[in-house]
Amino acid sequence: MRNLKVYCLLVTVPLLQKRVGVPDFAPIPRDSPNAQTWLAKTTVTWQAQTQYKDMITRCKTANTYALIQFGHNDMKVMSTTQFAANLTSLTNKIKSAGCSPVLMTSLARRTFSSEQATSDTLGPYSAETIKVASNLGLPLLPLLADSRAYLNKLGKTNAMQFNYASDDTTHLNSLGAKYFGRIVADEVKSKVSALSSYIISDASLSAKIAAGTL
Repeated sequence: MRNLKVYCLLVTVPLLQKRVGVPDFAPIPRDSPNAQTWLAKTTVTWQAQTQYKDMITRCKTANTYALIQFGHNDMKVMSTTQFAANLTSLTNKIKSAGCSPVLMTSLARRTFSSEQATSDTLGPYSAETIKVASNLGLPLLPLLADSRAYLNKLGKTNAMQFNYASDDTTHLNSLGAKYFGRIVADEVKSKVSALSSYIISDASLSAKIAAGTL
């Protein structure tokens, strides 16, 4: 496959850190227009942003994939039923524009009920993402489950090292981008066969994640 393009719609990386995840673990230059991450807000407000039109235009190019993750902000303003309807509509628009959509559940917030147990604040919305992916016959990256599993093993104290700011348990700093980007990359390699050969493996980092260490 030539001229592969991967675009990500994420809400869990700060503005200063735009290219996180698959582009960091694939042979695509970080500054390449073929590897772009857009910071969307909700399934509704994203469509009013200028970047939305840019993405739709880029979808017209062959071999273009869109990794789509929503939930963190949607859960604040809408029900799970409305979220599912919005996500379905948005995903269909992206697919109709020519992209191959890949849905992704939300990255776990680093909030804990105990040292080794994260609070499941995003579960109901991620469950809807799973349903939408199934209904539309699309690949799904189970980031919520995989990120919670890692954080539960790692523990609250160590997990705070990933915070973008001392009290920011949603967004990631560069260390967090390294570890959770690796999780996403490994999920893509496992779940999206068309992209598998483009992912650069890092057995050592993947082993640390599996063991719940840094």
